[in-house]
Amino acid sequence: MEDASNGRKGIAKELLSRVVNDARDYGCGTIQITASDMGVKLYTDFGFVHNGNFMQYKL
Repeated sequence: MEDASNGRKGIAKELLSRVVNDARDYGCGTIQITASDMGVKLYTDFGFVHNGNFMQYKL
């Protein structure tokens, strides 16, 4: 959970972007995650879609 003083600075989005790029570099075709209720907006804004109990992003 982010410290309130660090909120809305794009830190989570930047970290997610790096994870996605690393996964792509490793040759992964899909990222599949479980997300908390608080995290769903971040992931959907990034392009993840719901897939059953998971959220999925195709690389």
